[in-house]
Amino acid sequence: MEGIDRAGMWANLGARVVERGQGRAVVVADLRSDAHGFPTSRGTIVHGGAIAALADMALAAAAASLADGQAVTTVDLKVDFLRLARPGRLVAKGEVRRRTHRLCFAAAGIEGAEGEVVAEARAVLAYVR
Repeated sequence: MEGIDRAGMWANLGARVVERGQGRAVVVADLRSDAHGFPTSRGTIVHGGAIAALADMALAAAAASLADGQAVTTVDLKVDFLRLARPGRLVAKGEVRRRTHRLCFAAAGIEGAEGEVVAEARAVLAYVR
């Protein structure tokens, strides 16, 4: 995953892996009002698609830590949005719950700047050669 933070959605979200271990990863992103938010009567909030993308990044990074030379691709992603997220730094913590030969089951929590959980995600990821 070297250099991935300079391409595609990683670059768009300003995301980067800040911690990684066996079956876990922490991804931080700096989400901006102009690129990732929209105005509401309660102020600017982060679009759910940006939060889902950040969750997917943490889930895939955690799965990739167990990949053994294989590529990782998301097969299914479920995101529960628990509260509004404001623009700024968001942290996604992904963890592998189970890995089989071809699949990985993982979960992630996405936290806002104050450490509050704004979303939770679960994914099934596939290992491909």
